[in-house]
Amino acid sequence: MTTTNRITNFLLVMGAASVASCAKPPGLPPKPTEVTVQTVVAQARTVKRVQLFPGTTASVHPVKISARVTGFLEQAHVTDGAVVKAGDLLYTIDQQPFQATLDQAKGTLAQANAQVLGSRAARDLSQRDVDRNRALADSGAVSKQSFDQMTSKLEQADAQLSAAQAAVVTATAQVETATLNLSYCKVTAPAAGLLGKSLAFQGQMVGPGYTVELNDLVQLDPMWAEFSPSATQWPEISAMLAKGDILARIGYGGAPSIQAEGKVSFTANQVDKSTSTLMMRVTFTNPGAIFRPGTFVDVSLDLGEIPNVVMIPTSALVARETDFFVWRVKGDGSVENVRVKASTREENLVGISSGISAGDRIVAVGTQKLRDGSKIVEDKNAASTAVDAVTSSAEAVTTAAASVKIGETK
Repeated sequence: MTTTNRITNFLLVMGAASVASCAKPPGLPPKPTEVTVQTVVAQARTVKRVQLFPGTTASVHPVKISARVTGFLEQAHVTDGAVVKAGDLLYTIDQQPFQATLDQAKGTLAQANAQVLGSRAARDLSQRDVDRNRALADSGAVSKQSFDQMTSKLEQADAQLSAAQAAVVTATAQVETATLNLSYCKVTAPAAGLLGKSLAFQGQMVGPGYTVELNDLVQLDPMWAEFSPSATQWPEISAMLAKGDILARIGYGGAPSIQAEGKVSFTANQVDKSTSTLMMRVTFTNPGAIFRPGTFVDVSLDLGEIPNVVMIPTSALVARETDFFVWRVKGDGSVENVRVKASTREENLVGISSGISAGDRIVAVGTQKLRDGSKIVEDKNAASTAVDAVTSSAEAVTTAAASVKIGETK
């Protein structure tokens, strides 16, 4: 390479270096964008202690409507699924054969009563003959043989009267049986409730030996909710029962806004060996008949109060698989993701047993926009109390909460 070429290359390199030295320095990272949220300070308070159990509803008075006599089903007086009162006529079975049997029994009874009257008159006549001739027999005016015949006749009259009276008793029983069977031809509702679908129809032979069951009836108010807590939970529940009634709230499965109230009314006397659970019942009012037997429900038992529970809005919970997290505000205005453990629920609030403390500031609305280290700014247009602003967000964590059984506290 010639000297001229070396100089030329040197100048090119120096020129490039000069251009590079004159370029602007690399740009700084952009300032993080602040996220507008609503926050709330976690508060410690006394809350009701509630245990939540899955259960099913059952009627307190389920009845199988059956035909007690054999005959042709003459008429159904109500439609399937009708609401009936106690004593309402449901079905009529052909009454003619039973009416005929009753008429015959009444005729037999009338004959028996007439026979009693005749036997009593004969017996009274024999008695008078014996009474009149007793003194004559003693004096010898009437032979002993004649008097013995009179006495024998009186004994026969007594026997005939007893037989006639027994026939009256038998005939009376036949009349009562025939009357009862005739009454069974009219099938009435044994209690107020809701009918199911008919299992027999007009013209069909029903009764013993044929179709016995005609329908079923369930009472809907009040009702039972049956649930089975673990045997390990029984001592605590038993202690509460010893203090008085345990109140309960029944939530309709899949529709938590539909609720009813009642109290524990029954506890089984044995633990189920296969499941180590103890069946219990809550009796509750069901005036709107919304709950039907066999409905899956949530049974929440009121087991007193828990002091100093850290409460936050349910909207502050972020569900991730089977865990819950909240966004806690740090001193520099940034947020951090904290795992928490939910312990109990009260309307739109949830109790936290670990992870945060009373006084911590928690993001209640706007959690979906946050990342670790995000800077936040309070929404100036929000209501002064974030708790009031999150009512509509409570449903967002219901499914995840159920997966870890919020409300079951130990």
